[in-house]
Amino acid sequence: MNQLDRIITSFSNVSSFFEILSEYHEKQHLENLDYKNRSTKELTDYVNAAQKSEREMGEFYDYHNYDLRVEAELRHEEMAAQAQFEFFNFQKEQHLISLLEMKLLYLYKEVEIKLKTILSSKFNEKTEDLSSLYKIVNCFKINKVNIKKIDGYADINNLRLVSNDLKHSLKINGSKKLQEFNGVERFNSHVLDKFLYGKVYKIESFFKLIIDSINGVKVNAYIVSGDIPF
Repeated sequence: MNQLDRIITSFSNVSSFFEILSEYHEKQHLENLDYKNRSTKELTDYVNAAQKSEREMGEFYDYHNYDLRVEAELRHEEMAAQAQFEFFNFQKEQHLISLLEMKLLYLYKEVEIKLKTILSSKFNEKTEDLSSLYKIVNCFKINKVNIKKIDGYADINNLRLVSNDLKHSLKINGSKKLQEFNGVERFNSHVLDKFLYGKVYKIESFFKLIIDSINGVKVNAYIVSGDIPF
């Protein structure tokens, strides 16, 4: 492994960056679901037992095994569990969107940093003024590397468009022409998740192809496998 390969480390090195909150969400979801199911079962079992006893005893049923206050308490518990479950799911969606925003912004930031690192380490370019992907691309072109022609560049540019939109709001503007957001006006966790995980491997492959191009190797598409970096 040469110096350039060591500098351009795999994106999978950040695989645990967002794991803790994701694990918390899953744990809380399961706990709330269990609470909701248990409260519903307790109410159902109590009412069913009372009704069964009434059927079996007929006119001799004296309501000793049924208390309206107990049923009311169980119903309140069920409603509380349902409300907690629905509230958490709403909050979870907000958290998921926030997490995906951070992941996408973080990923694009890493892309720019790694591109600048290549320019600095391989071509001794000063990168302080390279404030946009356009300027980075031109700097590579000056050094006879046309990264626009490398497989995966379109994914980098699409990631840039989505990141720019997310910096302002959840409204889809600059990235509305991307097929992942066809017919969607605002970002949600589903479309963002699909977009993110459709780009990760392609971006890692893109950097491997850049390294090959710089090292004089014929550039072909890579097949990348392994852990997704989030």
